[in-house]
Amino acid sequence: MKSRFGPQKIMFPCPVALVVTGTAERANIVTIAWVSLLTSSPPMLGISVGTRGFSGKEISERGEFTVNIATSDIMREADFCGLTSGRDTDKFAATGLTKMESSVIKAPIIKECPLNFECLLESSTIFGTTNHFAAKIVETHIDNDKLKDLSDYTSIDIERFDPLIYIGGVREYRKAGPVTGKAYSVGNSIKEQQ
Repeated sequence: MKSRFGPQKIMFPCPVALVVTGTAERANIVTIAWVSLLTSSPPMLGISVGTRGFSGKEISERGEFTVNIATSDIMREADFCGLTSGRDTDKFAATGLTKMESSVIKAPIIKECPLNFECLLESSTIFGTTNHFAAKIVETHIDNDKLKDLSDYTSIDIERFDPLIYIGGVREYRKAGPVTGKAYSVGNSIKEQQ
């Protein structure tokens, strides 16, 4: 048996991302959980940002932004950045988060976030009250202490990373759980039975 609820905005798990717009002199942070990889070649991200806020306008005008994946230890700061408008609040000053210079674009990355993407806007569309931005990833930064092998970006140690996860609909933050299987291989046992 299942209960019906009509169209709802429920999706989980979602990574908590701090999206930075602007420049080192005047940067803004907006917290979003609606972020996803769109393509692998070229690597592209998609983010969804409300049309009424400051950040969507900044992204449209500047054509660039950074996506910084939050950890559990900055949950309060991440939540604050989603509750406050960048029009009248310097969120870096209010939270104590640290700006770091990007290597390709003008918008800074956030030091306290161990995974950062520099992004150039490729396209945008508005659905309802939400901007949907598709952007090419032009640089990726990963903290060395979160990698098992410094020469392999896929060697991220998720337990050391401790990503902050948002549970949409329920409006909760969670932590990542234990490994339950190896992707692209655990299903092979079914294949072998056929």
